[in-house]
Amino acid sequence: MVDWTDTEFLAVLIFDIAAIVVAVWWISGRFTSKMREVEERMSRKGLETAVESEE
Repeated sequence: MVDWTDTEFLAVLIFDIAAIVVAVWWISGRFTSKMREVEERMSRKGLETAVESEE
């Protein structure tokens, strides 16, 4: 079982949880940024296709 009075274990546990939170925050930011980039590229491609079809 876990000894919750072990300060070294608690320090490592808190560090690991903080590292996971930072990693998830960073990855979600990168994912969101990439999705915006793809949506912008798709909308520009759609506009270019619409302009070409009018000509």
